[in-house]
Amino acid sequence: MSYRALYRVWRSQRFEDLVGQEHVTRTLQNAIVEQQLSHAYLFSGPRGTGKTSAAKIFAKAINCERGPAAEPCNHCEICRQITDGSSMDVFEMDAASNRGVDEIRDLRDKVKYAPTESRYKVYIIDEVHMLTTEAFNALLKTLEEPPPHVIFILATTEPHKLLATIISRCQRFSFRRISFEVIVKRLQLICDTNQIRYEDQALFTLARTADGGMRDALSLLDQTIAFGGEILTEEVVRSVLGIVSKEMMYELIQRIHERNPSLILQLLDQLSAEGNEPDRILYDLVYTCRDLLLIQTAPKVAKLQGVDQNGPTEKLATKITATQLQVILDSLLQDQPHLKHVSNPRIFLEMSLLRAMNGGASSERDTGPPSQEIQLLHQKIEQLEKIVDRLVQPSHDQTQAIVKRDSPSIEVEPRKPPPRATVQRGKKLSSQLLEKTSPNALQMVQQSWSDILHKVRNERVTVHAWLVNGEPVAATDQVVILAFKTEIHCETTERQPNRGIIEQVISQTLQHTYQIQTVMWSDWELVQPQEEQKSSSEIVEDRVVSKRQESPKQVDSVKGSSIVDQAITIFGKDLVQIKKD
Repeated sequence: MSYRALYRVWRSQRFEDLVGQEHVTRTLQNAIVEQQLSHAYLFSGPRGTGKTSAAKIFAKAINCERGPAAEPCNHCEICRQITDGSSMDVFEMDAASNRGVDEIRDLRDKVKYAPTESRYKVYIIDEVHMLTTEAFNALLKTLEEPPPHVIFILATTEPHKLLATIISRCQRFSFRRISFEVIVKRLQLICDTNQIRYEDQALFTLARTADGGMRDALSLLDQTIAFGGEILTEEVVRSVLGIVSKEMMYELIQRIHERNPSLILQLLDQLSAEGNEPDRILYDLVYTCRDLLLIQTAPKVAKLQGVDQNGPTEKLATKITATQLQVILDSLLQDQPHLKHVSNPRIFLEMSLLRAMNGGASSERDTGPPSQEIQLLHQKIEQLEKIVDRLVQPSHDQTQAIVKRDSPSIEVEPRKPPPRATVQRGKKLSSQLLEKTSPNALQMVQQSWSDILHKVRNERVTVHAWLVNGEPVAATDQVVILAFKTEIHCETTERQPNRGIIEQVISQTLQHTYQIQTVMWSDWELVQPQEEQKSSSEIVEDRVVSKRQESPKQVDSVKGSSIVDQAITIFGKDLVQIKKD
């Protein structure tokens, strides 16, 4: 007898053998037992998950001589014929090679004839999405109202390509990818049955490469057995599948972490010399980073998925933090889809690993502030809003209490005071710095300010977005003082590398080395040179003089009142307005 592939030998013949699809098998079994059969079914899902096998099992169950039953007997003549593919009443049609309207018309003409031996005629159309539009239109009416003895089962891996009119005429069942644990158990059962010795890591590698497809897993097992004989090791599996050794992957990740470009390129050259393709190297590198990340963040999940947590794996996992692995993995995943579209994949892979070594930094991607910085800014905005709300309400209450208790002739206009953090920033401007300010230096900066903003924008757009809120208000021969209206812009401008970029552009434009000093406008009004300010008494005097013409006596009495001094002391000169009764 000729050799048969494992996936054919181990094809499921009963619903209970169809692993990983219990939601489908239970529904079909209940429908058979209760005699509630639909005229058309649609089985969709990834390849190798049991769609065609489920269709044939269903055909056997409804036509079995001992049925209809929840499970076929697989011993009667009809069950054996369906299993062998020799039944006259069960038709398997490959829509990929029979996709024209003529084939569907021929099928439509034969549907009206009664089955020869079975209860039902079953038409299994595999890869039904390959049918042409004309063929679908020819099938529509028959699919909607077939004869009572006909059942259609459509199978496809791409249900989104089907017409909505076809899907609406079928009961749809979505087949899922088979879990890692289930595939490993089935591989162990097959190896034990065939008396094949194996290493657990070898089966883990096969199951992960299959990516949820049982047929793929059995085909890979068949291939590795043919290569390795009766002993199945991890090295054999990696050799057959072309998977890079874990030791090489660990060393490559370590060199990326250490930022050693010379050794990275040497390792890539060695891997290429061994016949490893760039796309396979990048694929294995991504999964190795993912395994290390699982060990650090979810060790139980890593154990369930067969990730080796001993020896070099554990040693490397302790050297690299989860954040560093996330940065490397993010950079590699962004480059992976572009690898197959470039003319020289090896050079692209080298550049991809160098980008990952530098933290994934790229001028093309640097079009906005980092996500962490955005989150930090949102947090600061929320904190400032809470501070403002907390300060505004007491100020209003205190103002009303003072006006009612002491003097009805004084009205205090409540305004939002600046946050405490802003007032404290004004202390950074020392008196020595203010004494060195020069009007000529400020004029020179102001004349070149538009050019400075333009150059900063060309250098980095995000820094320009923060800087445009500021304005030069004073300058010395070494320092430029910038005043900002909002605290977020002020704080972000102070941070590196934003501050360094601004200082570099100012120094290049003015051809002299300058540093920047940031301050809030409210703080600048408090700490600017004294000759530019008026004292509190002078402000009160001006207001009293303006009121003297209307009511000299009343204003004089108000000026001499101690409540005015108290109000100015508590709320500041900008919040107090003197009005007559």
